[in-house]
Amino acid sequence: MFPSLFISHGAPNTILKDSKTKINLQNLAKSLDKPKYILIISAHWTTKNLEIISSNANKIMYDFYGFEEELYNYKYKLSSNKEITNEVLEKLTDLNIYKSSKDSYDHGVWTILAMMYKKLDVPVINLSLPLNFTIQELFNLGKKLRVLKDEALLIFSGSITHNLLDIYPKYHVNVKPYAYNFDKKIEELLKNGQIQTLLEFKNIENFNINHPTIEHFLPLIIALGTTNDYKAQAFNEEFIYSNISMKSYIFKG
Repeated sequence: MFPSLFISHGAPNTILKDSKTKINLQNLAKSLDKPKYILIISAHWTTKNLEIISSNANKIMYDFYGFEEELYNYKYKLSSNKEITNEVLEKLTDLNIYKSSKDSYDHGVWTILAMMYKKLDVPVINLSLPLNFTIQELFNLGKKLRVLKDEALLIFSGSITHNLLDIYPKYHVNVKPYAYNFDKKIEELLKNGQIQTLLEFKNIENFNINHPTIEHFLPLIIALGTTNDYKAQAFNEEFIYSNISMKSYIFKG
């Protein structure tokens, strides 16, 4: 059985840097068995209801602006698969998943996969983040996805902190206390499996300043549902731009 991963994808130009995050993602990938396919949910593909990417998807999106020209010339090959897509839909029939015509992967998908795998030779099945779902329904979605863990690596791409209105335009600088304290609080809750507090995340101190909008935190809620003990271990820890935590977790239970 494969673990589930929550990965803080951070700024897309992390892929260009010899960063701690990049090294830790590479090392993690080397430690894992090869899955039959990867299923990923990214904070950058939000929909009203739950959707699945086209089985013909094979392109990447440069869905960002203001970064190095090198980033817009970066190439990475990944693709979906018709047979695997149908297998996933058959196993998740009660989720009422809509088939999307979307045929390209956002940077919350491809940048982390490119850091993990120099060359990826398994299909990537991308589900959307359904904003019509309640927090409990997102958690239950994670529970439904457990059935895939015997052959698939489940990745949930978001961010432990995501206040882009208060970043400092330098990659490594002193970390702002509100971001540091929130990051440590989430680590404590995940270490101890304090599921109820995590599901009521809006009540956690400093949540609103770290997440002016909540879509980058929601993939963590789905990841929690894929586990039996609601516990996770951090495998990457780094702050960038003064308040963006790259903290990422592996759920083994």
